Amino acid sequence: MLDHKQGLFHLAGQLHRHLSVLQRDALQPLGLLPAQFSAIAEIALCEGMTQAELALRLDLEQPGVARTLAGLDEAGWIGRSTLKGRAQGLYLSDRSREILPRAHVAIAAAERAFLSGMTRTETAQLLDQLQQLSAGSAANRPSGLPRAAEHVPEVAGEADVQFVGNGV
Repeated sequence: MLDHKQGLFHLAGQLHRHLSVLQRDALQPLGLLPAQFSAIAEIALCEGMTQAELALRLDLEQPGVARTLAGLDEAGWIGRSTLKGRAQGLYLSDRSREILPRAHVAIAAAERAFLSGMTRTETAQLLDQLQQLSAGSAANRPSGLPRAAEHVPEVAGEADVQFVGNGV
């Protein structure tokens, strides 16, 4: 019998939960939430982008980005300026410009603490593999994730399933 706790979905879910808590705790003293940090960090790279462009750059859905931006605007983290038609450009406020470098430092420190048990080479390999998985999953879901049944054999014996890592 396979232990579901050794599978990709379980392990990725556990990592997501742990990393989310670390990220939230690192940003909380600065008054930022993780989604807010992601948005202002991306806006800082290309001020004047539209909400639609930000959603594409972050690979997120428009409604969630709209809610995050509304909160950032209301709290004074960003400003908006009308471009052409109804489109609005997104710009950092002075408050964001002051806090963003400290937020980057806080996130980097949390990442270093989390990865402290790994060598630099292992860390680089892990990040490279995660980027490959992320790019591959984005490229393979043009209209949402494929149905699981399309990728699971009808009858899978234990010998048909292999896990990578931990000698399993």
